Amino acid sequence: MKSLAVLASAVAAAGILVGCGTPSANQGTVSDASAQAGQPAAEPPQPQTPTWGQRYTWDDGIAVEVAAPVECTPSDVASPQNAERAVKFTITVVNDTDKPFDAGVLSYAADAQFNSTKADMIFDFGGGCGEGAPPSATVLPGRTYTYEQAFVVGEQQGEFQLAFQPTFMADKAVFLGRA
Repeated sequence: MKSLAVLASAVAAAGILVGCGTPSANQGTVSDASAQAGQPAAEPPQPQTPTWGQRYTWDDGIAVEVAAPVECTPSDVASPQNAERAVKFTITVVNDTDKPFDAGVLSYAADAQFNSTKADMIFDFGGGCGEGAPPSATVLPGRTYTYEQAFVVGEQQGEFQLAFQPTFMADKAVFLGRA
């Protein structure tokens, strides 16, 4: 009888998890990075993939901008060592809500890809590629927070994908461009 209750609980939990599904991607608004917060779109937005120099805005008013990557040279103490080439992104978090937002929850680090393979984050404290730790900053309503993040890439230019997600089941903002 006890094992039947455990089995019933496990089946119910599995049903709940299956119902959660996978978050969608790029369902928010994409605009030029210089767009003013709160301006209405001229037409109903169609899902599109943002790229460098654009802003992705979620329905709640949180937005992220990613500037075009620039090459950087890791120091001798950087990790990982012996990178073929490294690029650094300037990322800006925009809070157009009425509540503080923790920039550290944008879970991008696990979803960075170069030419369809995982791109390793560079940790380079005091070096040319920056410290590499995910941000730990509170962004107050109406404010922005800008930080840099570097990644190892191949010797030749290729396609880079960088995804952000402000909450666990929120839509992902997936930026795509050359690096």
